[in-house]
Amino acid sequence: QWKQLENLYFREKKFAVEVHDPRRISVSRRTFGQSGLVVQTWYANTSLIKSIWVMAISQHQFYLDRKQSKAKIPSARSLDDIAMDLTDMGTPKVSKLVTLEAKNQLIMASNGSLISSGSQDSEVSEEQKKEKIMELKKKEKLLQEKLLQKVEELKKICLREAELTGKMPKEYPLGAGEEPPQVRRRVGTAFKLDDNLLPSEEDPTLQDLESNFIIHQKLVEAAKKLASEPDLCKNVKKKRKQEYADAVKKLQEIENSINEYRIKCGKKPTQKSTLALPGERIP
Repeated sequence: QWKQLENLYFREKKFAVEVHDPRRISVSRRTFGQSGLVVQTWYANTSLIKSIWVMAISQHQFYLDRKQSKAKIPSARSLDDIAMDLTDMGTPKVSKLVTLEAKNQLIMASNGSLISSGSQDSEVSEEQKKEKIMELKKKEKLLQEKLLQKVEELKKICLREAELTGKMPKEYPLGAGEEPPQVRRRVGTAFKLDDNLLPSEEDPTLQDLESNFIIHQKLVEAAKKLASEPDLCKNVKKKRKQEYADAVKKLQEIENSINEYRIKCGKKPTQKSTLALPGERIP
């Protein structure tokens, strides 16, 4: 009987009718839901199954309309009146359902059920679907914003890697038709010597010694910065301190060579390393 109907649905070549029968409990019933739910199934080609489903939905809608009409009209009606109702109401329902099927993407061959039709349950289902769609759209927007943020972070990391290695990594995100940016490799420690720092000496030997002193002075400053970096492990810190001490020692040796040459030429010695590194204790 129609009052025992739970659902009508089809999926591809399968048409199924679910009815509620308290006297029977089938092994094919769902493990969830009500007890006594029996599923009757038929198989045929997709077009035939779809046609059967459309007719079943229309017949069920006719049953609902008749039930509503009986509740409103208490007097008995003749067979001619029922036949007229079947002609006036049944045919438009089929055509309306077919039109709805063509426009509504929810009624598909892979997922058609009684809830997809124009029954009262479909109104509740449509409201739930709208709320779910709105919720999914919000989640999609948040995920897109987070994705854009992560893509920007990835670009920055790839650019830093390219500056260190001189080669753009393949993980750099590119858009459609976008070319990777050109990045110049950054030298680890580069110094730009000011021309004013180089003394103008007529003696080429002394000029070379002075130039060598200025270069090693920059190396000492760099070694000092590396040795004073925080968050270094014990071995690395010890190694960098030793490199700094060696650089200071080398700088003093160069200055001693300069002073020896200056005394030999009859000039006064200098104390450049002491002035360059005030307060430094040479190990």
